[in-house]
Amino acid sequence: MTYTKRFWRFRLIVGLMACVAGVAFSRAHAAEIHIGSSAALSGPAAALGSRYHAGAKAYFAQLNQKGGIAGNKVVVDLLDDGYEPARAEANTKQLLDDSRVVALFGYVGTPTSNVALPYVRREKIAFVGAFSGADILREPGDPYVFNVRASYGEEAMQLASAMKAAGVKTLNVLFQFDSFGRTGLDAMKKACERVGIAIVATAPVVRNSTDVSRDVEALVTKSSSDAIFMVSAYGTVAAFIDKAREKGFKGGFYTLSFVGLEPLRAALVGHMKGVTVAQVVPSAQDASRAVVASYQAAMRDSGDKKFDSISLEGYLSARVMADGLKNAKVPLTRDTVIKGMEAIGDVDLGGFRVRFGPNQHNGSTLIELVSDK
Repeated sequence: MTYTKRFWRFRLIVGLMACVAGVAFSRAHAAEIHIGSSAALSGPAAALGSRYHAGAKAYFAQLNQKGGIAGNKVVVDLLDDGYEPARAEANTKQLLDDSRVVALFGYVGTPTSNVALPYVRREKIAFVGAFSGADILREPGDPYVFNVRASYGEEAMQLASAMKAAGVKTLNVLFQFDSFGRTGLDAMKKACERVGIAIVATAPVVRNSTDVSRDVEALVTKSSSDAIFMVSAYGTVAAFIDKAREKGFKGGFYTLSFVGLEPLRAALVGHMKGVTVAQVVPSAQDASRAVVASYQAAMRDSGDKKFDSISLEGYLSARVMADGLKNAKVPLTRDTVIKGMEAIGDVDLGGFRVRFGPNQHNGSTLIELVSDK
């Protein structure tokens, strides 16, 4: 064989090897579907983020074991924000700088979701399954936000109706001094107006704080009411309930689902008598519902035998996210994932129904109230 023939044969082999390597790299790159998330994994609200994503992780692990989506593994790039908006904003920028991220998923909280929205709209990316019922995530015609849970307005109406049925005529309100607190306060004002309950006094509290002495003074010592409505996370709410009881308050306490039912119960050492909590998912203990039985099986498979409403919501939201990815046309892009979410339609997950479409981005209307007697 001449030198020239050997040279061109060598070039051909090198070229073929490069092609094979390129295909292998392309397949490896395409073997993962990345979705980004920011949530509280540390700090006073850590139980909310960690439990939500425990449920989501359990479902995605199960999905990936069965081949993922068309052979592609779903990967959640999860960053900790400590339930602080500034950290959530930095996380969002980081996630969106990664071109592999085709959707944002499972943000926990209203203020942390709020700071992400300008980036969501600028980058035109789906924002799915936020652990929040705020109106800012339910703007009519918003093409990017997809909510799995019911709204705080719907929760407030259910709670106000329960108050009315219990004989409540006057109400005081503790609200977190940020977008979440104002949203909850406004929702309850509208609900109380509809059912005929008078709001007597309100008091703001700092996010992630358990220093509630002044709030108890304002809402219990200086102003009497039949009940108190609280808009904050479990640590703040538990501290307020304990101190209000110490001051002799005998009325009922009412709060939104974001509080975290199980962390609140743990913080109150089980002393939940007189406390009513709105819930936007079925009971995590009710395995008679097919979707709850599936959730419990996924949690067990992941090595987690703790069943709670927060991880159940994460599991349900992950199933919805996966349906959107399955419906999206390939190759997956941020735009095709949005269209995939809108193609979900009306789906019963086994006792939890969601409905999505081009003009329907709010999936569930389920609300149940939990009250320990």
